[in-house]
Amino acid sequence: MNRKLMIAVLAGAWLTGGWLAAFGQEEPGPDPAGRKPGLRIRENIITLKLVRMTQALDLTTDQTSALFPTLTRLEKEKYEITEKLNQSTKSLRLLLDQDNPEETKILGLMSEIGSQRDQIQAKDKEMAEFLKTKLSVVQNAKYLLFSAEFYQRLGERLGQLRRQIRNNKFRFTS
Repeated sequence: MNRKLMIAVLAGAWLTGGWLAAFGQEEPGPDPAGRKPGLRIRENIITLKLVRMTQALDLTTDQTSALFPTLTRLEKEKYEITEKLNQSTKSLRLLLDQDNPEETKILGLMSEIGSQRDQIQAKDKEMAEFLKTKLSVVQNAKYLLFSAEFYQRLGERLGQLRRQIRNNKFRFTS
């Protein structure tokens, strides 16, 4: 019962935060905290992942309170690296679209992209090592399956939303 209460509180906080973020501003505009537009969405995805992970892994209250701060930090750090990777990839595309791109710039961006991928893998490894110390073997196995399924479902849902927006079947209301 204690776990169910904790899940309900976390889910309620997440939903309330999303509701306030969506309806708390009179006019759409920049985030009052000065964050990038996608950052708020990313924070909500991280929170959703952690709440769903609590359910999927049958975490105790103690495990949840021990995991959340570190996992949140690692996810945010990974997101920042991913943002840099996306920018580097965009720069490489733009460079390759030129008629006569400089090879030294291409090599530099390739090196940057490789380094950023390595950094993301290092964060994933750090997360896996951290979880090994905090979870049982069964919970670690459940996490591997959960993580893959969570991102697969998220990708599918985002793809559906993009198609709806593209086909004008989904409209944003103010």
